[in-house]
Amino acid sequence: MSFIYKNPLSSTQIGGENSVQREDNFGTNFSVLQVGGYMEVYYLNDLDFTVVGTGNIQFSGNTIPINYNKRTLAFLPDTLTLNSDNISSGRRRLGMLVYVHETELTYQYTIDNFESLWSAASGGTVQSDFGSSVSTNGAGGTPFINAWLDSSIEGVSGVTRANARWRIFYGTDITVTGGTYTNGTAIFTNSTGGTFNVTGFTTGSTSYTSWEATGDNQTPAVPIDVVDTFTLKFTGAITSGGAGIVTDSAISANEMTIGLINNGGSPTDKTFYRGDGEWQTPTDTKLTGGTYNNSTGIVQLKNSDSSTVTLTGFTTGATEDTFVTGITYNQLSKTLTLGLNDGVDFNATGFAAEVTGGTYSGGSITLNNNDGTTSQVTGLEILTHIGLVNDTNVSINGTTIDSVNTTTYKGAFFDYVINDGTNYRAGTVQSVWSATQIQFNDSSTVDIGTTTNFSWGMTLSGGNALLQANILGGTWDIRIIKHII
Repeated sequence: MSFIYKNPLSSTQIGGENSVQREDNFGTNFSVLQVGGYMEVYYLNDLDFTVVGTGNIQFSGNTIPINYNKRTLAFLPDTLTLNSDNISSGRRRLGMLVYVHETELTYQYTIDNFESLWSAASGGTVQSDFGSSVSTNGAGGTPFINAWLDSSIEGVSGVTRANARWRIFYGTDITVTGGTYTNGTAIFTNSTGGTFNVTGFTTGSTSYTSWEATGDNQTPAVPIDVVDTFTLKFTGAITSGGAGIVTDSAISANEMTIGLINNGGSPTDKTFYRGDGEWQTPTDTKLTGGTYNNSTGIVQLKNSDSSTVTLTGFTTGATEDTFVTGITYNQLSKTLTLGLNDGVDFNATGFAAEVTGGTYSGGSITLNNNDGTTSQVTGLEILTHIGLVNDTNVSINGTTIDSVNTTTYKGAFFDYVINDGTNYRAGTVQSVWSATQIQFNDSSTVDIGTTTNFSWGMTLSGGNALLQANILGGTWDIRIIKHII
């Protein structure tokens, strides 16, 4: 059977928000009006708000609802009611954080242009000390209400961070997740989906630095300027060994003879032959690309000559907040260990022994612990004003069944069941008294058989209210539970 998450429910419930006076210097609990703050849900769809039917929408499937009234007739307006802080409605509050178990992420509720929407809706707003209502009758009311009805979630159904109501909350744990390099600029992405640029890297040209050659067949010699997009052609005799072009043997400090290797040589076609007889690789390299490894925090920049430049020291981390991955408990040391996803465990100590059972006697409770020790709770007493059982057999008319101190209490209720073995009745005797008078009423079930031989009476005597049995015949088993006020 699949797991179903439901709104929490308890036997004790409140009928509205609790608050304090604005001038008081104490609070109620976390956040304001028991609204907003931090909470946890199981599924992403628990962040949604669903409109079911018309009128004031109260749907148990809405985990974090707003106070929204959907029109019942076409000519009536829709209405949204805000709490007295004017930034919350129902159980939603701007800025609240919700952890979702399904994605193991925390989301924050936000409306970016809230103030401008509020100002535009002011014509259809009714305000008081205890809240404000905005309707679709006034100008700007519809966009303001639609903003609260929107439950879009970052990363769900194509929703981006820029237009989401529920945004992933990263806190300060924002890390680099990747990066690229192009033309002197490194572009890094972070865990929020944003980017930042690092500039100032040295870039290279697309060709060698321009240089000059001197023509041998011209008088006087005319310099030849070799620059980008210029092609300089050389001719010469190929040696018999196929090793290259025969070059001028008269090499001086002011001359440079170019020779390209044909086959069988070691230099590549990107080398040139200097006037001092050395093969040289051009030093004017450039960056051609780069990568970033999030797990190691290392940037690798690639150069045009196939070499690499390594940059280290970047902060690494997961793309979400630190979370618990497992829990263990050591019974001997009383230590609770929480395993965290960052590898750093959290230990909590000082736990008390576990209670395994207990007994009650004479107003004391004895608790048995699993380590062999015991603990006692003393000073307990039965609260007689809540309920006290009286069980007796009576056959004499006018017998006093129970009494209540009239100084301490002002009224009593006696729940009873009577029978003589054949005839049965149940009911409640209600009573109230003053210093000099007492009144009572017997409200009972229909008889099984007939109980006309038994009736109740009450009288005042010596500072007590007496409950008496009036018996015309037979022996009656009387059981009562007394409630005194």
